Amino acid sequence: MKKIRQLDMELAGGCNYSCDMCPQSSGREKEFNKLLKWETFVKIVDNAIEHGVETISLHGGGEPTLNKRFMDCVRYIKERNIHCSTISNGYKLDDKLIQEISESGLDVIRISAVGYDRETYDKWMKVRKKDTSDRFFRVRDNVRKLVEACKDTNTEVSIQHLIIDVNKKDYEVEQYKKNWVDYTGAKSEIWLMHNWSGEYDVVYERRKDKRRGCGRPTSPMLQVRAGGLGKHQGAVVPCCMVLGNDVEATLGHLDVNTIQEVLDGDKYQELIKAHEEERFDDISYCKNCDQLYEVPESLVWTNIESRKYNTSKVIEDMKLA
Repeated sequence: MKKIRQLDMELAGGCNYSCDMCPQSSGREKEFNKLLKWETFVKIVDNAIEHGVETISLHGGGEPTLNKRFMDCVRYIKERNIHCSTISNGYKLDDKLIQEISESGLDVIRISAVGYDRETYDKWMKVRKKDTSDRFFRVRDNVRKLVEACKDTNTEVSIQHLIIDVNKKDYEVEQYKKNWVDYTGAKSEIWLMHNWSGEYDVVYERRKDKRRGCGRPTSPMLQVRAGGLGKHQGAVVPCCMVLGNDVEATLGHLDVNTIQEVLDGDKYQELIKAHEEERFDDISYCKNCDQLYEVPESLVWTNIESRKYNTSKVIEDMKLA
């Protein structure tokens, strides 16, 4: 029987950014552009703890800080002695929120900052509404303040870049280290770009050999969206890579079902069986995903000791679950 150790839970389906490499840039399906209601959040967390979940990560396809109860969610999890992390674009990290984070016990906050300098950041990480502020410097300063505020806590602050041009990989790494890592003092990871289950065309070929199961369907991780089909919330999807295909990838809903009920359901069991039998073309949201191919050099650079080279991001994330 599959047991879940890590729950990745989205608090907001929408995002204040419209990044070029993200399926959000072309618009989220209406059913999934929702804020997770507090009562649904509590129901899912309580069920997750009962199930045996050890860590909850507040992230998905949207920006978690758009949910006004973001910090309430962090505190609710930490008050129950559960490991808690989140991923944000860092835009809304004002002084008040930074102080609340530093006092909350949040274990890890990762800032997505794709762009090794001001020009590439502005190109790749666009905002949805008109913005006259200098976002590159604003977010860098936000991260720097957050690192300083959390220096005497157990909160790890990290930033993440995705390689934009593989032919300039070494240059990008050095520029990112200078403009982001050295400036902010944050931990960092630099990865190769992925194709979001075929939704995004990467600018270089990642495929090296025959397809093999990515391991997600049988991994101890569960991906939960803020939205869901119809009026539902808490849709369970196979992984974060299906962003843009959430409707067809929905395996159940945690606003009406328990985690175990979804895992035992026909849709989830068929997904597992298809991967075991390598029938990837039978799964519309899996057949074009580049995570079905081993990419040993996926992690390009990091100063985080727990991360290891010579593995894919999907496999490494599962080891941390």
